[in-house]
Amino acid sequence: MIEVDIMERKSKYAIVAVIVVIVIVVAAAAILLIKPTTTVPTTPPAPTLVSVKPSTQLTTAGSSIQFTASVAGNVTSVSWNFGDGTTATGLSVTHTYTEPGSYLVFVNASGPSGYANNLKSLIPISISPESVSPSIASEITQPVLTLNTTLNPNAPIYNINTTAEFLESSLQPPTATNWTIGYYVMNFGDGSPITITPVYYNFSSGVFESNLLSHIFTKSGFYVVNLTIITYNESLFSSSIVTNNTTSIQYLPLNDYNQVLSSNQHFEVSYIRTIFVATPQQSVGILKTPINSQSLQVINVAEVAPGGPYSFDPAVDYDIIGFEDIENVYETLLQYNGSSTSNEFPMVATEIPTVANGGISPNYLNYTFQIRQGLKFSNGDSLNVWDVYVSYVRALLFVQGSPGTADWIIAQDLLPGGGWAPGLFTNGTALYNNITRAITYNNATQTITFHLLKPDPAFLDYVADPEGGAIMDWNWLVSHGAGITFTPSGFINYTSFANEGNYNTYLEYHMMGSGPYMIGNYLLGQSITLLPNPNYTPIPGIPGYNHKANDTIYIQWVRDPETAMLMLESGQADSIYGIPNYYYPNLLKLENQGKITVTSFPTLTISWFQFNFNINTTMLSGLGSTFHVPQYYFTNLDVRRAFAYAFNYDNYLNELIGNKVYGVNFGFHYTGIIPDGMPGYLNASQLENMGAVIPTYNLTIAKQYLKQSGLYNESINIPIIVESGDPIDYAAAQQWASNLNSIDPNIQATAMYLEFDQITAYTANQNPMPIYYGSWGPDYPFPSDYVVPMYSSSGFFGGAAGWNTSILNINDHPNQAKLVNQMNQYILDGESTGNYSLAIKYYDQAEVLAVNLTFYVYLIQMNQFWIYSSSIKGMQYEENPINNGDGPLVYIYLSK
Repeated sequence: MIEVDIMERKSKYAIVAVIVVIVIVVAAAAILLIKPTTTVPTTPPAPTLVSVKPSTQLTTAGSSIQFTASVAGNVTSVSWNFGDGTTATGLSVTHTYTEPGSYLVFVNASGPSGYANNLKSLIPISISPESVSPSIASEITQPVLTLNTTLNPNAPIYNINTTAEFLESSLQPPTATNWTIGYYVMNFGDGSPITITPVYYNFSSGVFESNLLSHIFTKSGFYVVNLTIITYNESLFSSSIVTNNTTSIQYLPLNDYNQVLSSNQHFEVSYIRTIFVATPQQSVGILKTPINSQSLQVINVAEVAPGGPYSFDPAVDYDIIGFEDIENVYETLLQYNGSSTSNEFPMVATEIPTVANGGISPNYLNYTFQIRQGLKFSNGDSLNVWDVYVSYVRALLFVQGSPGTADWIIAQDLLPGGGWAPGLFTNGTALYNNITRAITYNNATQTITFHLLKPDPAFLDYVADPEGGAIMDWNWLVSHGAGITFTPSGFINYTSFANEGNYNTYLEYHMMGSGPYMIGNYLLGQSITLLPNPNYTPIPGIPGYNHKANDTIYIQWVRDPETAMLMLESGQADSIYGIPNYYYPNLLKLENQGKITVTSFPTLTISWFQFNFNINTTMLSGLGSTFHVPQYYFTNLDVRRAFAYAFNYDNYLNELIGNKVYGVNFGFHYTGIIPDGMPGYLNASQLENMGAVIPTYNLTIAKQYLKQSGLYNESINIPIIVESGDPIDYAAAQQWASNLNSIDPNIQATAMYLEFDQITAYTANQNPMPIYYGSWGPDYPFPSDYVVPMYSSSGFFGGAAGWNTSILNINDHPNQAKLVNQMNQYILDGESTGNYSLAIKYYDQAEVLAVNLTFYVYLIQMNQFWIYSSSIKGMQYEENPINNGDGPLVYIYLSK
């Protein structure tokens, strides 16, 4: 029994053991089966930002931008900070900025194993102001918030607990009657109190002063810094305005701020800047390189040109600032090739006409151009010969526009008297017959022919000028009320649109061209955005024009050079223009640091002060209640010579311009309107040998001439007008005024700033400016381009200043009238001959007479300086003295 029991016990335990063994064996088998297909768990890959792409880096307020992030790794969320205080999540997001500004965009990709972001390469986004109606634009001003990169080299990236400096400034002040700037309002975005500062108007400098603020950020992170400018109707607060006669400033007291805000006669315009405040452990930066090869880069331009262009209508505009925009938007039959003034290429034309190819008749009186096919305007309309034809007809109809237009250039060979023959613009039949004879077209062959009244070796240069020669879209003209009725009465009626007050206002503020760019956004007097024209047709084989535009251009017309300089230093501007020479040491310092490049080249650009023979004394008092002068004061030649001998030419060139001070050749003194480098140029010795009297600085002689005039001791008080933003010529006017007062204490003169467009408007008619500054760059490389507008009694400058025989005769100056009549005849003879050498001879004879008549106080023939960021490429193509001598840039040549 025991044995059995034992056996039973064995069997029992044996079964258990077998079961245990089986379990172990099965488990082991299971392990053997699973092991080959199982990995040891690892940490999920951390997120990686492959790329971050915005659909654009420049757009207008109210327009959307799409942001797309490409990521790798284990990502659970992607978050965005748009730099304006708003955020979003997602791989692809859309955002709309509501205020103009410079923003920094941050993106962060997060996952279970970490995160990745673009803190070292924040994306810069520029938002320009949205367009507003001209009436509102005249009552506001656009803020400019610049950063001190000398104190803070990495701005807008700042270190925590360090002092940051911000300069509050603006573009053009309000131009509407009684409207002005009231306050700067600054919000640093960190919870600190808002800073409100009255804006001081400085009568001495003619500008609203900028304001410098310092601030310390005590915590790291993104901040939305907001500068708001308050403009208001000062007639509502005239009793509150403080005028300090000692410091020559005017402002509205701070305690009126809330009252201004409660008024419905004010505007608030803001500008935003994103800044990042970093701890010592953080590495923060801004993306400098292109985001991808397809992305459009933004070229930011700051031009010291308060008020911007006069007009965008190429048949009306005749100023440097407008020329730049017109040149980049419109196309012409021919275009200058790079920096050459003699080598042109066909643009809208398929080839340059010659006698050999049949484009020019053997007698040089007929020029035929074949129109290139496939060209389109930016709205998609096809360009054809009819567009070319009506563009030139329109230019001829605007020849006698007021203020003067550039259309005289093409008219001088096509219309009797260059468009100034008696009765031409009062007889509709004569006007219609002359214009339709002068230009013909063939729709079937797509050719246009110009029928000249006389041979002219410079004619091909005329059709290369975009002011007067820009090709416009006929359908667009018609749709905006600018179509031409092709009848004698239709032609006569259309000429009225050439005069200020009757302009087609839509064409003043809009453009429709077939060139590389088109208007993206325009804020009257403040800024313009030029976008690549998607319908532009590249021209094969032509450098620059053989591709579509790769950049968006954002131009701001700043009111003073200090603002432009700070924009350049802080990276807000890639190129600046209009900087006084006394900034040259600052520019040299920046160049030595590798931040910018400064290059110079000779130009045909000249400047002067000119005398007005027919002063509108009623309007003069509107410039200043104390101003007074006899209406025809400057018809007296001895008075003009007295004034000319009282100007210190050497001091102007060496000290004010700065040739001696900085050891730089900014330009040289000239006499006579034909510049050095132009055919027909006469130097001082040649002029004197031909009998010219050349004034030099001599107060003794000046006083003698004034006594000889019979007007010594005549009490006058006059402004000497210079363009706003031109402190050098303002200082020259001040010194000149002091010299004049020293020879006769009864002469009171005051330097005075006026906006460029206001000066131009005054020259249209009833000119109240006794003496005013002017400058001129060439339209084409032939002396008629200078002699006709600047000496002829019907020219752009001569006509505006009343230099005609009738005014001289009624003021008992018959000898001067005779000389003016002879000068006009020489100019007409020069225009009428097809003999190149004889034309030069006539223009030189007119030059000598004009110098003797002392129409001008000649100042300087300038060398041009390009000032631009070292990242800009293509500036070597911008040294054409015809297109670029005044400063306009051809942006299709440039890239970043």
